[in-house]
Amino acid sequence: MNRALLLLFTFISISTFAQKTTTDSITDNGKRLIQLLEDSQVEVLWQKGYRINWETGESIGPSKKSTSTHCSAFAAAFAKKGGIYLLRPPEHKTHLLANAQFEWLQTKNAAKKGWVELKTVLEAQNEANNGNLVIAAYKNEDDSKPGHIAVIRPALKTVKQIETEGPQVTQAGATNYSSVSLKVGFRQHPKAWPNGVRFYMNQIKWKELKKKE
Repeated sequence: MNRALLLLFTFISISTFAQKTTTDSITDNGKRLIQLLEDSQVEVLWQKGYRINWETGESIGPSKKSTSTHCSAFAAAFAKKGGIYLLRPPEHKTHLLANAQFEWLQTKNAAKKGWVELKTVLEAQNEANNGNLVIAAYKNEDDSKPGHIAVIRPALKTVKQIETEGPQVTQAGATNYSSVSLKVGFRQHPKAWPNGVRFYMNQIKWKELKKKE
């Protein structure tokens, strides 16, 4: 009987742990990151089917292709707003920039700029919750077709949620989202989730940003 109770208690404990959030709370810097993401107005700017100013997301006229999207421009612009370099114009044109960013993030040059690869989806959500810039990147297997890239958004999610649907992201793309699961955000790329996405982190120097305000 005692052994049966012990097994039951262990099962309940494991089940409870799986439902816990990855962090006890979102830090103050994590909350600042959420506000910075909200201020970007990504659901209004960087719109599909338009030529845009890559840094501001403002439209400068219809695109030749109604399917043209700007996930990589948004990611680069948001990183710049946070004082961090991510491959961007003029070093690379906006066409197929997400694929190029995916490859660049693996280079020594990216490491010198402060980028570090994260090994798990839990790390990705945790680092964002701590107020660090975390990027989710996917390279299309066909070099002539676009990949996808998004910013991990601080959020309180259970381990089970993260393992099922990925971290929460903010992105431009076929649909622009202020907040959506990675699985939904990357759904235009069936091979992306769960094994095709890589995560990279860079520390936002919040004190320096505050001085510039």
